[in-house]
Amino acid sequence: MTDLCVSGCTVAFGGLKAINDLTLTIPSGAITGLIGPNGSGKSTFCNMVSGQIPPSGGRVRLGEKDITGWRSDQAVAAGLARTYQVPRVPKELTIGEVIGVPFRYARSSRELPRQMSTTADLARFCGLAPALDTACADLSISDLRRLEIARALACKPRVLLLDEAMAGLSLEDTAQVIELVREVHAAGITIVVIEHVMRIIATLCQHAVVLNNGRLLSQGTPEVVLRDPAVREAYLGKGFGP
Repeated sequence: MTDLCVSGCTVAFGGLKAINDLTLTIPSGAITGLIGPNGSGKSTFCNMVSGQIPPSGGRVRLGEKDITGWRSDQAVAAGLARTYQVPRVPKELTIGEVIGVPFRYARSSRELPRQMSTTADLARFCGLAPALDTACADLSISDLRRLEIARALACKPRVLLLDEAMAGLSLEDTAQVIELVREVHAAGITIVVIEHVMRIIATLCQHAVVLNNGRLLSQGTPEVVLRDPAVREAYLGKGFGP
């Protein structure tokens, strides 16, 4: 069973194909790592499946639904939510307001587990309580990352895309966010993690997908993928690993 599948998808910017006839599936119930060199199409993939950039060819499916070319709000209603490389949080709002908006307006039919059933519960689950009235302008980068995850969870997703959700964090904060991602996964949510730190992919993910030049280069368990000669040549370097 798969929660997210793209078939023959292409996204072009002028003459550059950021996604080039890409076909891949994200297994349901897993934490999948999406890796590849800069410019390989990782963020474009997220933008495409989340409704921000429509593919010029191919199909995107979420579960049984064909969501090709759907708007972002429609993708959210279908059960897909995401975070961003650079947190997109209105600095004038509070933590409670940022989490509360999708709780009120997102149209997903899914229900969250009891530990995420209110704004306060979700803030607590993501390590942000009791500061619901704290302005976003006063938050650290670690708290902004947690807030983006909390806001995405408030959309009640079946699939959560985390676009470099640990970028810029200290080792301690990274370890805490890794644990948070595991707890989200344990709540029954399929997760796609875009990340450049291979240690995170190797320790967190059950499945890994490697893109290169907008195409699928390799997929499998992290152990298999990180030993793939093609992956080492294109991304990791020949001297990587054992």
